[in-house]
Amino acid sequence: MSEENNRLTSFYQEPIRDRDFTPEEAAVEATRCLHCKVPLCRRGCPIGNDIPKFIQALASGDIPQAIGYIYNHSDLPAICGRVCPRENQCEGSCVWSRKGKPIEIGKLERFIADRAFEMGVTPFHVSKGSAGKVAILGSGPSGLAVARNLLLLDYEVIIFEAKDCPGGMLTYGIPTFRLHKDVVQREADALTRMGAHWQYGVKIGVDKSLQSLWDDGFEAVFIGFGTADEWNLGITNEQCQGVLGAAAFLKQVEDVQLGKVPLSSVPVYKGDRVAVIGAGNVAIDAARTAIRLGADVTIVYRRAEKNMKCLPSEYEEAKLDGVQFTFYAAPKAVIGTDKVTGLQYEKQQILEDATMVPTGDMVTIEVDKIIGAIGNKPELDVIRSFSLAINPDGYIVTSKKPYGMTSCEGVFAAGDIVHKPATVVLAMREGRKVARGIDAYIREKNKK
Repeated sequence: MSEENNRLTSFYQEPIRDRDFTPEEAAVEATRCLHCKVPLCRRGCPIGNDIPKFIQALASGDIPQAIGYIYNHSDLPAICGRVCPRENQCEGSCVWSRKGKPIEIGKLERFIADRAFEMGVTPFHVSKGSAGKVAILGSGPSGLAVARNLLLLDYEVIIFEAKDCPGGMLTYGIPTFRLHKDVVQREADALTRMGAHWQYGVKIGVDKSLQSLWDDGFEAVFIGFGTADEWNLGITNEQCQGVLGAAAFLKQVEDVQLGKVPLSSVPVYKGDRVAVIGAGNVAIDAARTAIRLGADVTIVYRRAEKNMKCLPSEYEEAKLDGVQFTFYAAPKAVIGTDKVTGLQYEKQQILEDATMVPTGDMVTIEVDKIIGAIGNKPELDVIRSFSLAINPDGYIVTSKKPYGMTSCEGVFAAGDIVHKPATVVLAMREGRKVARGIDAYIREKNKK
């Protein structure tokens, strides 16, 4: 195996810097919790997870009780405990954060989830399939949450996934060095044991129509396939060969790691000079991935370090990996005829009133590849095939009652396709709420 293949394959084996706790470490960390009368950590959690209770149960050695508390609010604790922006949520709200050392809640959550899986004590229910038949389109975090909650209510659940493996953005949008894919597969396998059926390689709206689902006897359909299209950079000559989208690039890398395509299909090579445009978490993921492929990487951002949308911890890890940063640099043009040879940007200046203004000073840096990471948007062609109401930005419009239903009766939606790209925990939270909306809709319909 070549050095490059070894480097790519090692994404799976690469120790995550935020490594898992040992049992001894978890026990010690759990004892640090003060069990505040007003738990600020819980206020900071988007799903209101009962953090003090599951930490207290862990401290007493009761994993079944601890995981029970967690699943009262969460469907994906092993995943959320790894990828949630907890420094801005539960841990950022912890009283110990004032002294710079908050309880490591995320690591405790995933420790409990992992141990519960190992012990076979994760809350589990095999659906009778008697309550109704529901189609789930997409198996990202919202789809997984809807599926699990409907299975708990004894629905027959069929998950249609356009790819040939589960997870959606959990698999293809988050690099393996941040989230090992066996954790995602474990969640999918748990749904299968609960009674879910999977149909891979089927994209509703392309391979199969919405009407065909009604013809097959489905009583409700949930759309949770996310935002697959990437925004253009809006700069001169961006169609030049060598300009890549971050989401497409990350997917190509994952396809190599899953053994679907050869390494040669990934358009970033050892020694390439790569510029990444953007400063969100996806930009950081793309930059760190390119570094692992042996490239020299610079993130080019039009604003200041303090304005970056990525998590501070992701920024620090990127710097440790060797990613360089150029701030106050607004990209203007791709340089190159047959292929990318450079990126031109305009220096920006910040005035005393914090207004950012262009300086007219143009700089060109030599690069071989440019990765755009300025956001994703809905696949409008697919959404329009469903004849659903959308807002001016192309996102699906849903109702509050029944929660999550679209303009088409019986069709529900949640996640990025409704609320714009956000976090895993928010997509999961909305999935739980929509599952209740679907259940209420079908029950009411069956009364008539």
